[in-house]
Amino acid sequence: MGVTLAELADGLGLPVPAGRVRTKGWSGQIIERELGAGDGPGRGQDFAALNIELKTVPVDRDLVPRESTAVCQIDPIVIAGESWETSYLRQKLSQVLWVALEIPRGATSVGDRRVVAVRLWTPSPDEQALLRADFEVFVRVYFRRGLGDAISGHQGQVLQVRPKGRNAADRRRAFGPAGESTEIGKCGFYLRPAFVARILRSN
Repeated sequence: MGVTLAELADGLGLPVPAGRVRTKGWSGQIIERELGAGDGPGRGQDFAALNIELKTVPVDRDLVPRESTAVCQIDPIVIAGESWETSYLRQKLSQVLWVALEIPRGATSVGDRRVVAVRLWTPSPDEQALLRADFEVFVRVYFRRGLGDAISGHQGQVLQVRPKGRNAADRRRAFGPAGESTEIGKCGFYLRPAFVARILRSN
C-alpha cells in the first residue's frame, strides 16, 4: 500500500508514460503484471483460475472514483436473449479485486498515481438486487425492443450503458424496433462512481 505506479513499473522493467499522453489502460496493465494476471485481453476474468476480475480505479483522497468504471462491452443481439443469471455482466462482477489509485495534486504523469486501497469484493444480496434491477430494465425495456440506441447515461441506479466505440462510426449489429437488422453505436456497461465508492470504503 502506498506504492506508486512508477515504482511498480520500474520494478517490472517497464517504461512510464511521460506528460499528458493518452494512457488509458496503462494503470490496469501495470497492476495486472505485478499480480501475475494472464496476458492479453481475452474474454473472461483477469484471474480466470480464481474467478476474479481486476479493476483499477482512479480516486480522490476520499476514495471517490473520478469516473465511471467500465465492466464489459455489450453485444446488442446476444444481450436481448440473456437473463441476469446467464449474463456476462454477472459473471464479470461475481468477484472483483478493486485497486484504488489516488491521483496526487500536481501529478504530471500516470506513474504518480498511488495505491491507496485494495478490496476483494463479492456483491452482497442487496448489491446483487440493485445490479439485477438495472440490468433487467436495460434488457427488457430497450435491447429486446430494439431501442438500444435510445439509452442515455442518465438511466440506471448503479449501472450505466455508455458509448464504448472509438468514434461515431464504430457500430455493432442490432435489432431494430420491428425486428429488422440495424446498427447502433458500440456501448458497454459501467458502474457508477457512488456505487464503487461504497465498495472501496467498506472494510
